[in-house]
Amino acid sequence: MSDRFGLLSGVRVLSLGTFIAGNTAATLMADLGAEVVKIEARSRPEVLRMPAYAIGEAVTEPSGVPNTVMAGSLTRGLLNVSLDLAEEDARTMFHRMVAVSDVVIENFGSAVLERWGCGYGDLLSSKPDLVMLSLSGYGRDGPRANYLAYGVTVASYLGLASAWGYAHGTLSDYIAGATGALATVAALGTARRHGTPAYLDLAQVDAVPPLLAELYASPLNTGVDPVRAHNRSQGSWLSGVFPSRGYDEWLAVDIEDGPDWETLCGVLERPDLQASEPDRVSALEPQLSEALAEWVSRSGAHTAMHHLQRAGLAAGVVQTMEDLWRDSQLGARGLMDLVGQQDLGYVTYAGSAQRWTKSPGRVPVPPARLGEHTRDVLRRWLDAQDDELMSLEESGAIFSAG
Repeated sequence: MSDRFGLLSGVRVLSLGTFIAGNTAATLMADLGAEVVKIEARSRPEVLRMPAYAIGEAVTEPSGVPNTVMAGSLTRGLLNVSLDLAEEDARTMFHRMVAVSDVVIENFGSAVLERWGCGYGDLLSSKPDLVMLSLSGYGRDGPRANYLAYGVTVASYLGLASAWGYAHGTLSDYIAGATGALATVAALGTARRHGTPAYLDLAQVDAVPPLLAELYASPLNTGVDPVRAHNRSQGSWLSGVFPSRGYDEWLAVDIEDGPDWETLCGVLERPDLQASEPDRVSALEPQLSEALAEWVSRSGAHTAMHHLQRAGLAAGVVQTMEDLWRDSQLGARGLMDLVGQQDLGYVTYAGSAQRWTKSPGRVPVPPARLGEHTRDVLRRWLDAQDDELMSLEESGAIFSAG
């Protein structure tokens, strides 16, 4: 759209991306200034719209399709065109859109697009210099290529659940989405310079390990898994997470060396616990930890944090979501965006991390209803006429909420 700024201004992206990884890649492209169109069928709407993913109550759009804050958050900045690719006329329309686009993003199962005649090889006939990003759990080749992947299973597969002591359901999705967006920008530059296409096969199990060198260094080089230290920082003289006076409020403290130990003893008014010899430190650590825990429990977590920080010690509140949204630093950086949507009302979303001299990094388009931009985009991109659009709507190939 003409009012977009940023690195990718003028770039058109078609997103068949769903759930977290696909939508993350698409929204990052929109943050960078691209005009990103999410393709969504009324008969098979985005899974994040389902009530199971509602934060609060799910709402129902006039079309009868549900919507949730979760879906709105992860599709912010995207235009929405409703094509049902199970219909031949919709697939023809999709090929026409690809011909005037630069990038296609998808994270369907490995053979879905090929069955529809919309795989990478098929789309090259419409756009010879197409950049296509395929996101998956295990990649498009290899013995596990056809495995279904969920964040929790990927976390277990990569050893994250073992290292952390709990399963983190979505980290790999976000990392894959961000890595995919970066790779797409790089491939897009090459495509534009040389007129050559690019197919990016990006697996979550490939995207995560390069960011976790510390986790894999020991087992890969010594054959020994690292011992899970819970709240303990490796190499610290004393560290931990301590409950404060408030409800479920916690303070993380890291005493890194001898001078820190001496300072903490001064703050706690415990000169009897001063030590410098390793054996003496080990013997006194339980007592100093107990004294620190008792001191923190008498204060609010933020008060204790500021007191320790003024003394030069590493201390930080374990922030709740409310703390996060109220954080003065994040507020000054413009993290929060209050965005209105017809059915969800005004909702606060995490804004764009991109900061441009001509744009403050705001969400460029509010979360859309399914099919909200169908007619507008098809008219602008393809010069589609009203009689054609009406015929496609009557056949079920497209749906327009406008």
